[in-house]
Amino acid sequence: MEFQGLLRPHLPYAGAGPLAAGDDLAALGLDSMAVVQLLADIEDGFGVQLPDEILDEATFATVGSLWAAVSVLVGSGADAV
Repeated sequence: MEFQGLLRPHLPYAGAGPLAAGDDLAALGLDSMAVVQLLADIEDGFGVQLPDEILDEATFATVGSLWAAVSVLVGSGADAV
């Protein structure tokens, strides 16, 4: 599963270009309802369970902060955003 491909449908204000690690998820349209669906998609797409202790505002602040949390669980490098 490709992270940006999974993330993009939840970001209604994202342009067509690639997402950058510093892109603000709220500014791209990620709201609380979208977070719930995104969590389910991440867990299904990557076959991981996101622990409650990482489900905070900081994790969902930017593309990079979310990838950093997910990549630890899937065992990849955080530079793959």
